[in-house]
Amino acid sequence: MRPAKTLFFFGVMILTLLACGMESDLSTATPINPPPGTWTGPTGVIPRQQRTATLPPVFLPPTRSAAATFPAWVADFSDPILTTVNDQRPVIQDEFINVDKGWFYFIPDDPKGPYYAHIQNKALLLILPSENEKRDYWVYNPRLLRRNFVLSFELKFLESQPRDTVRFQFDQTADQSVAFDLSKGQTWNLHWGYPTDWQSIAGTYSYFPPERLTILVIARDEECAFYINETPFIYLDDCRTEAVVRSSPWAVTFHIMADPGHITAATIDNLKFWDLDKIPKSP
Repeated sequence: MRPAKTLFFFGVMILTLLACGMESDLSTATPINPPPGTWTGPTGVIPRQQRTATLPPVFLPPTRSAAATFPAWVADFSDPILTTVNDQRPVIQDEFINVDKGWFYFIPDDPKGPYYAHIQNKALLLILPSENEKRDYWVYNPRLLRRNFVLSFELKFLESQPRDTVRFQFDQTADQSVAFDLSKGQTWNLHWGYPTDWQSIAGTYSYFPPERLTILVIARDEECAFYINETPFIYLDDCRTEAVVRSSPWAVTFHIMADPGHITAATIDNLKFWDLDKIPKSP
């Protein structure tokens, strides 16, 4: 019996050390030197926003039965774009298999930042510790600064409450943005315009944790479209005044937002990004 007890004791010790190591990885920020030409300093930090109370790879539009009904914008706007990018290699494709040094997060007023974003279990990890007073954590990649684009990624909520929200945001200027929010409690919100006076629309979607959600975003000229799990959800013909992008490394960001008092976590994976300005415009 003594050898069995000894093996059990050492097993418990090993598991304890592994758990401590994982906690240390999530709580320790790693300062970095940003790539040359991509850092503009802390003067353009996106102000904290107030909370307002789609296809892993893109593929050719599926064959639809005569009984299926879709909004006119699907055929007029998004289908031609998706058909065009289907044969094009993404300018960015990230499955987060290795630690990708192109992803960062930034803490305002911290002279040591920016920091490398957390890559864990082959995914980009967004996490807010329960004791963190700042309840809006965001990551960015300077390579996402494009005026017209198609973006697809997978989103998975981990340890989260129904009100916890993941936001994808892209900024035209320091005071004009488009932001798409998905909450674990099966609600979505789209905001656009000036954050001090955002216009917004909202709705619900189906989600069964811990399944992943596939998100698709199309932005071309003044038009924007959003898909969830291959379903067309939202279209605006005037989501922005013109196709411009803010001159800042963090003009395109992923946020996680939550109320204080609990750990909040989500992952981004299988990200693909097409620059529509490098692809001939569809007729």
